[in-house]
Amino acid sequence: MSLSPTHTVRLLIADRRPIAASGLRVALEETGEFTVAASCPGVRELSRVLLGGGIDVVVIDAEMFGGDAVRAVEAIRALQPAVAVLVLATQVDERLLEAIAREQVACASVYSDGNAFLSTCRALLGGETLLPPEVQQALMRRVRRPPPALRPPLTSREQQVLELAATGLTVSQIATDLHISHSTAKTHLLRVYEKLEAPNRSAAVATAVARGLLHISPAAA
Repeated sequence: MSLSPTHTVRLLIADRRPIAASGLRVALEETGEFTVAASCPGVRELSRVLLGGGIDVVVIDAEMFGGDAVRAVEAIRALQPAVAVLVLATQVDERLLEAIAREQVACASVYSDGNAFLSTCRALLGGETLLPPEVQQALMRRVRRPPPALRPPLTSREQQVLELAATGLTVSQIATDLHISHSTAKTHLLRVYEKLEAPNRSAAVATAVARGLLHISPAAA
């Protein structure tokens, strides 16, 4: 979000720790840039204030939602979709990294000093994202992480075995039809299961149909 320089930013602090909430309030209001409109120690109070409107930014301790920062963001956005959210987190898990990467939320460490916290708030209001060094490093590792290995496509023989299996033929019948041994036909079928990540024949056929690898006519269904 980006606000006019003449706009006094109204924040809501959601933190179960009274001392921490008081320290945040003092740090924010001393700048003259922010007004802490409310401080909520619990989820019920948080919901009530948000429903009343008039809040630009919610600064929330993820521990209010059992350490689940993404759940906290979802709860806030369900009440006020346009509000900016700054999560104070002790650690950043994969789900929170995903939300940060999608620019759905800003994040600050609960261990950050006052200047770093205020810089994060100002960046958020300017439509930018300022992340703690540890979060930046985690995002870089995430970007560099190789994608999951793709399953190789079915070979022409495996496709034939799949098509025959879909008609209800046994492994022995498939082997006879394709002029291969029973063990070879069984191996091909097991490879089909592996590549389609299916536990059995019915699941393999259903997956193949869903992926467009297999077409079953109404008469054959």
